[in-house]
Amino acid sequence: MENIENKINLFESINSIKGVGSKISKYLNNKKIDKIKDLLLDFPYSQTDRSNLIETNELEMGKIATIRLKVLKYNFPRIKNLPNKIICEDAKGKIEIVYFNSKEPYLKKIYPLNSNVVVSGKVNYYKNKYQITNPEYVTKDENIHEIKRLIPKYALTEGLTEKKYRKIIENVLNAIPDLCEWHDDDLFKKLNLPSWKDSIISLHNPKIKKDLNSIYYKRLAFDEIFTNLLIHSYNREKIKKIKKKQKKIINYNLDFKSKIGFELTKNQKIIITEIHNDLMSEKKMFRILQGDVGSGKTIISFITALNVIKSGYQCALMAPTEILAKQHFNSFKKLFGYLNFNVKILTGKTKLIKGITKEDVYVTL
Repeated sequence: MENIENKINLFESINSIKGVGSKISKYLNNKKIDKIKDLLLDFPYSQTDRSNLIETNELEMGKIATIRLKVLKYNFPRIKNLPNKIICEDAKGKIEIVYFNSKEPYLKKIYPLNSNVVVSGKVNYYKNKYQITNPEYVTKDENIHEIKRLIPKYALTEGLTEKKYRKIIENVLNAIPDLCEWHDDDLFKKLNLPSWKDSIISLHNPKIKKDLNSIYYKRLAFDEIFTNLLIHSYNREKIKKIKKKQKKIINYNLDFKSKIGFELTKNQKIIITEIHNDLMSEKKMFRILQGDVGSGKTIISFITALNVIKSGYQCALMAPTEILAKQHFNSFKKLFGYLNFNVKILTGKTKLIKGITKEDVYVTL
């Protein structure tokens, strides 16, 4: 395996990789790969088993075959657009290796007459002859170990071959630095998670059985979730430091029981008070209200909206679907229509009307 340098910078451009020029870089960019880290996170989706070396009498049409052959002769036609062919054989029979748009000097270089080569590719049958067209791998007999193994399969774009892409990946994998862990050792022992480097190398290794529940994916998922949590936490703290104009929000003690048909629970009342205090604060509110179905999240939102409206402000209640938006709209009007608020529903099908900003409540999708 060929090294790039002793170690690599994961955030460097892919242009820094040996063998990746402007042309290959453009093809990689088409795969949304701009930096070395992007390349490492592009994992194979499958694998091809080229480890089974067979003979010509065992060939099956449509199957991948790895076969050791002796080069007999060339068939390079003088008529334009006809394919070049290399006639090869083993102890059991003959096979044609077919190439389209390949130069004769190149083919003679990789298929010297009377030499032994190892070829791996998809077998087809044409005019009573077995053929392998544009084989993915060709090497000298002494380098059979490069082919005779499990080969990872990556999603490719035009201009990238499996062999070229795999070589780039292997070069990078061979130069991954040993990064210091940024997580607590005790936590990782408890979760039984591998190192980042081991996870990356293992996910590219076709010999290691893995799925989305493997410890290697879990390690990377843990990093991603934890990183997002840190970023959001940092942003929240940063925004909280920004003073906003303090608003006077009145917490109205309306007779909700007679209107909604039930008494609010102790916890619901506590949450309404906490939200009210947040709204009165000089800091922006960051709050998520969680609860089981039927626990009263919607009524808490409605009552909070009422307090905001009766204090002279507007309120928007957003729903993920049009059906739910209509349900909330109808429920709000049914419960609090007697208060004579201007309530409108906005969905993707709603045309914005003049004066829409004058409504007190929006129920929107």
